[in-house]
Amino acid sequence: AVQDLVKGGILIQRHGSGTFVAPRMERVEQSLSRLTSFTEDMARRGMTVRSVWLDRGLYAPSPDEMMVLGLSSTELVARVARLRIADDTPLAIERAALSASVLPDPEAIGSSLYAALGMTGNRPVRAVQRISATNLGDADARLLEVPPRVAGLQIERISYLASGKVIEFTRSVYRGDAYDFVAELRLTGPGEEIRP
Repeated sequence: AVQDLVKGGILIQRHGSGTFVAPRMERVEQSLSRLTSFTEDMARRGMTVRSVWLDRGLYAPSPDEMMVLGLSSTELVARVARLRIADDTPLAIERAALSASVLPDPEAIGSSLYAALGMTGNRPVRAVQRISATNLGDADARLLEVPPRVAGLQIERISYLASGKVIEFTRSVYRGDAYDFVAELRLTGPGEEIRP
């Protein structure tokens, strides 16, 4: 029974110290009605944000990246992957892909990808985001400091410029015990058009 509670993240076992109740995680809410960067979102809450770079480089695009970003097999894709940390708690792993023509030097990104894109006039203005449940794999769970196979949120986002061109394709995983996504819904009135 104790091992089941450890696997579920309720208890923590430390070799030589014993078994302890896991600290309660303060949940972070993010609105689904605004397109903001992680850095901006956490700063609004007064949280200290930092990132650990997991990858920054130029690569041959995957079939998914070619399709979503509209790249040919001869073009390069810029990939940036970061562990996102707020107030010393790892909350998310973000893996973004952009055309190398938009982001020719991924190493030049500072603390915010959107700020870097904004400096070149390529900051997205809208996005379509798909959220689904997932069980975190061993590597992601280790980075997020949770037990393997624990519930998390998987988010796939396609971001667009004002012209309608796709600028960013991001796949992220968030801790299920620390993150809530919130959407405000309105009932449409007679004659109002429902837009996708």
